[in-house]
Amino acid sequence: MIYGQTDVGNVRTLNEDSFYFETTPQGYVMIVADGMGGHNGGEVASKMAVDSIREYMNQNDIFSDPEVTLRQAIKCANDAVFHAATKQAELEGMGTTLVMAVGNEKTICVANVGDSRAYLVSKNKLLQITKDHSFVNELVKKGVLTKEEAKKHPKSNIILKALGLEADVYPDIFLLEKKKTDKVLLCTDGLTGMVSDEEILEVMAQFNKKNACAELVRLAKEHGGTDNVTVVIG
Repeated sequence: MIYGQTDVGNVRTLNEDSFYFETTPQGYVMIVADGMGGHNGGEVASKMAVDSIREYMNQNDIFSDPEVTLRQAIKCANDAVFHAATKQAELEGMGTTLVMAVGNEKTICVANVGDSRAYLVSKNKLLQITKDHSFVNELVKKGVLTKEEAKKHPKSNIILKALGLEADVYPDIFLLEKKKTDKVLLCTDGLTGMVSDEEILEVMAQFNKKNACAELVRLAKEHGGTDNVTVVIG
């Protein structure tokens, strides 16, 4: 089973996150997007990206070759957001992060653009699958900042890659083996900016998937809830 939950948080008045999940006889699909842009552009971008991928899935077998079909699905989503942003003045500059997973009981293929993350929970360990496309993560990789310092950095919200900002986008793709008992977590930075990896792992170990979604959202809000927060667990 897969569960998801989203919340506007304690500060924002508009929820610009979108998510979707589906289980089929071939496997499952999970998607999380975190929009950005003036007015309602972020909300439009994230929903448009998710809807575009759902439409692609309805017309194509996304499970046949996940590495190839994920790239194509994300290309379709990027095209939709980019063209809408260039045609409508009120949507100019809108974009969205995206992380999605296609998997079954044995393997999982993950794609991401931006700083929404995918984690694998296996044998009481939390593995971050994706790498943030963000300004502060580049500083972490260079050893200039620690992960904790990066969370509090004034430019922690600057991302280096997103859907809809340019005509072409190149997602990172990760293919992993997984066990039947492993769990997959997709989330926006509204969670990871507020809740530590240690806390996430503790929640994932103590709660079932449905209750873990609720508890992670609750913790993010308890710790400040300065952003929208979305989690999907499968």
